[in-house]
Amino acid sequence: MRNAALRNGSQRLSDFLIAIGTMYRLLTFVMLALLAQPPAAAPEPRGAGKASCPHDAIVIEPGASIQAAVDRTGNGASFCLKAGIHRMQVVRPREGQSFQGEDGTVLNGARLAKTFAREGPYWVTDGPRPPSRRYGRCTKEAPGCNMPEGLFIDDRSLVQVQTKEEVAAGRFYFDRMGGHLYFVDDPTGRKVEITAAAFAFESKAPNVRIRNVIVEKYANAAQKGAIQAQDAVGWIVEDCELRLNSGAGITAGTGSRIRRCNIHHNGQIGIAGAGRDIVIENNRVWANNTRRFSSGWEAGGVKLAEGDGVVLRGNHVHDNIGPGLWCDINCRDVLYENNLVELNHGAGIFHEISYSAVIRNNIVRHNGLADKEWFWGDDILVAASQDVEVYGNVLTVSPGRCGIMLIDQGRPMKGDRKYKTRNNRVYDNAMTFEGAVCAGGASDTAPDDENFAIITDGNNTFDGNIYRVPRGAGPQRFAWGHAVFEWDELRERGIEPNGRLIRY
Repeated sequence: MRNAALRNGSQRLSDFLIAIGTMYRLLTFVMLALLAQPPAAAPEPRGAGKASCPHDAIVIEPGASIQAAVDRTGNGASFCLKAGIHRMQVVRPREGQSFQGEDGTVLNGARLAKTFAREGPYWVTDGPRPPSRRYGRCTKEAPGCNMPEGLFIDDRSLVQVQTKEEVAAGRFYFDRMGGHLYFVDDPTGRKVEITAAAFAFESKAPNVRIRNVIVEKYANAAQKGAIQAQDAVGWIVEDCELRLNSGAGITAGTGSRIRRCNIHHNGQIGIAGAGRDIVIENNRVWANNTRRFSSGWEAGGVKLAEGDGVVLRGNHVHDNIGPGLWCDINCRDVLYENNLVELNHGAGIFHEISYSAVIRNNIVRHNGLADKEWFWGDDILVAASQDVEVYGNVLTVSPGRCGIMLIDQGRPMKGDRKYKTRNNRVYDNAMTFEGAVCAGGASDTAPDDENFAIITDGNNTFDGNIYRVPRGAGPQRFAWGHAVFEWDELRERGIEPNGRLIRY
């Protein structure tokens, strides 16, 4: 009897402990689920939509010259661009002018092609005059990416190839000497357009405002925008749609504000630029770099250089061929906040050879799709940069990719100095890995390099982060300096004293 009572008591104690353990695990998963909830998101930007023009604006109908109206009226004028297609318009605004579109206002940089001849298997028509200059670095797979001319059939962009022999369905060749376009897709009864203008808006005049227009099919060169604001101060671009342009959709400059725009399917990049006091917020930037420029040169979603006082907030940046959000070359005081960054081929958020930044409260998932070697292929990457705080972010990391990484390669700057990956703090982030865990700080420098120990000795810290890893996911890759550790080995070195590794 006494032994039976002891067995029953032990069983009840065991059941109680199992129940407590189950409740603890349930509470842990609930807490993680709460951590993974996205921050309050801004409404998805509509781009150009329903809007009415100011009653005192100067009305410009499709077919009329916008530039002639700009020159007639002078500084500070307000224009209403009426609904319809304003074809091949090239506008150099004057100081303080504003341009407001109605629902359905389109600035189209292409001309309609209506006359075609046959030459063997090819259809032939007149090409753009004069030919545009080539600029930018292409991938091996797309050596003609930097030829800005474009051919569109029923709003579908054809790929430019470099010889007539390469022409096939969906491709065209531009004989730059003879001035003819060759293609094989039948144009009969279809809308055929050929790029004719290099930009929609460009000038050095300050304080220009552009709102509620669609800008498409301009033959702008790489690193130039269909809306080119980089050379001016204080331009505001709001509620616009930028699509099917050869280079960048928009380039930003000092004092630029880009808000609620829909920027997609541009040849090189969605937004580029440089300058101080730039705000890019609540935009949708997606499916850019259709021409396959080299993302290591410049391509993808958003890239700013030499930025100072930059805010990247509330943007949805996805499916770009290249990085998502990227500040490069001596950027300072950059805030990446409340963005949703996903499915980009390069790093989701990338701060490179730069200085102070805060990367916080972003949802970053399934980025680095094209990067596989070493510790590239990251959702958040801080490379050769210092004084960066990374916290409050929620990551979902694809198999074979890395979560948050610091990387140092002894990158040189002008003179004999080097960029330093130091004074970076990574804390209170929640990372869910769909494969083996990969995170930390990695160095790729020789023993005689002054940066050899910068990751381990440069006041870089990881702490309080949560790593959710599938059971049986494979070897852990916690990089620190020149070595790779398992979780317990990492903590023995003072990294992640308050962090957690959770298997699910």
